[in-house]
Amino acid sequence: MLQAIYSTMRGNKTEKAEMKKAIFIYLSAITLVLLSLSNIGYASTFQPTATQKQASTDGEPTLQEWFNQNGYNINVTEDETGIEIFEAGYYKVTILAEIAAYAPMNNLSWYPESTGQLNYIFYGANATGDEAFFLAPEDFGLCLGSPDGFFYTEPYRNDDGEDHALVFVNPNASGYIIAWEDLWKLGDEDFQDFILAALTPVRVKVWYCPRTLNLKSRGRWITALIKIPEGYKAKDVNVSSVMLNGTVQADVRHYKAVDLRCLHLLIVKFNRTALISYVKKSVNGCACKRFTVSLIVTGEFSDGTPFYGRNTIRILCFNNCHAFSHTVRKLQHRFCSCPSGTHATPPRTRRVFRADRRSWRGPALPFPLGKVSKVQRSHP
Repeated sequence: MLQAIYSTMRGNKTEKAEMKKAIFIYLSAITLVLLSLSNIGYASTFQPTATQKQASTDGEPTLQEWFNQNGYNINVTEDETGIEIFEAGYYKVTILAEIAAYAPMNNLSWYPESTGQLNYIFYGANATGDEAFFLAPEDFGLCLGSPDGFFYTEPYRNDDGEDHALVFVNPNASGYIIAWEDLWKLGDEDFQDFILAALTPVRVKVWYCPRTLNLKSRGRWITALIKIPEGYKAKDVNVSSVMLNGTVQADVRHYKAVDLRCLHLLIVKFNRTALISYVKKSVNGCACKRFTVSLIVTGEFSDGTPFYGRNTIRILCFNNCHAFSHTVRKLQHRFCSCPSGTHATPPRTRRVFRADRRSWRGPALPFPLGKVSKVQRSHP
């Protein structure tokens, strides 16, 4: 055809112009056909995001539709916060929805930002409506595990390099709503495979009595004074949920709730022996006789809202202290006259203990003198 067109171009100028126009139209048509074919191939691999789809092709609601149906005033395209790490505290998490084929196999964990060590919260057996509490002593992230891999709230930790979690501020409670995509490379990008609500804890102030704890103490209680912030009342605290460092539970028989106009105070008691056992395990191998530990009190109100407070307490740790043992050995060597150093005897001195003055006017002794009825002289 092109040869026929070229042969006719040898005619007059009018025919040449018409032939050039015909060639241009012919080539343009071929170009349009090729472009349409390439667009068909591209469209077959393109997947619209959840925010672009008006209706799910498999009958599932989109993330925006799910928010609208369940009373969450959230705009998926505008309200995503971009949060990847959450503040330390005592959190309550609830599974709001699992719309995924992997639901029986998915699991949820939290991990410290510093180490990335996973701590499981939910397993595959957990279902919509299940709740859990966890205490994060430092800033942390969340991780969804699925058969396709582990997907973190920090995208750089994901093997596929994608952001699998959308974080929104919860408009109905204090906290966040996190929506996950559980497929490799974002899959269908619907982000409603696992929807989670995380309630941030209410911060409280706490003081402990006594302020100093001797690990040899035989006392019965450690008392905690918890100041409840405005908007909450001490009587609304579920006392059975109050714990120290997630280990020592408050005694439900010994507590006092004080609710005044300007003060809301909860006074609870913890078993001192249980706390000493916990501290000894935590400071095993201590080489100091005095140090401080941080005690975290956690609990929840009757409506399920968690609270969290932190303060320090001083610890006296003589039994495990190398420095103290060394001091004892020096005293034994100083006041012992036998070669083996096993008997503590008074030093050789002429100074006396006078019963009327009740005072020893010699070097300090490593044992009590007791009562005396008359003047006693030391060894000659």
